[in-house]
Amino acid sequence: MRDRGLVRQLPDGSYSLGIKLFEYGSAVSRGFDISAISRPYLESLSSLTGANSVISLLDGENAVSFDYAVSSSGVQILPEIGVRLPLHCTSQGKLMLAFMPEQKVRSLCKRRPMLQYTPHTITEQEQLSVQLEEIRRNGYAVEDGEYKVGLRSVSAPVFDTAGEIRYALTTIGFFRRVRSVDFENAIQATARQAKMLSAALGYAE
Repeated sequence: MRDRGLVRQLPDGSYSLGIKLFEYGSAVSRGFDISAISRPYLESLSSLTGANSVISLLDGENAVSFDYAVSSSGVQILPEIGVRLPLHCTSQGKLMLAFMPEQKVRSLCKRRPMLQYTPHTITEQEQLSVQLEEIRRNGYAVEDGEYKVGLRSVSAPVFDTAGEIRYALTTIGFFRRVRSVDFENAIQATARQAKMLSAALGYAE
């Protein structure tokens, strides 16, 4: 196994996984149909929260949602599938920014002005940096009417086999406020389903 690169021997004589296993794992993960794999988690999340659930990825300088599940209760929101969403004022976008190097975040914000969409939108780099630090600490991102008035959402990271964030799993709806019991439940459910989806994609904490 060592000769084939499946394991490697460390200086102290112990063994760890080799590069070939990583390459095989990467090849398998590239063959995943992420929409098919994420579907049960989207539906479960929507059922648990009574709100809509969405999964998004980073595409250049925007977040793009590519699949969703709609709740059967409450006011229906049509998710913006395929629409390029700003990073600085959506929970999906802020989550992705939080996992980027600080220098890359600043470069992105310089190239794309932090436009104000609502009275709650953060438009200053330093304020955004404070939020990103909080997101890294909490492990999830919150949007409180920053992109669209009245809408609130929470996003949690979905990691790949290499431990890199690949997707954002989001709960979005007309929650009364971010400190409500319903929204706190949505935070916990979103984080839990994102963790389970990460495991399904081969991520090991």
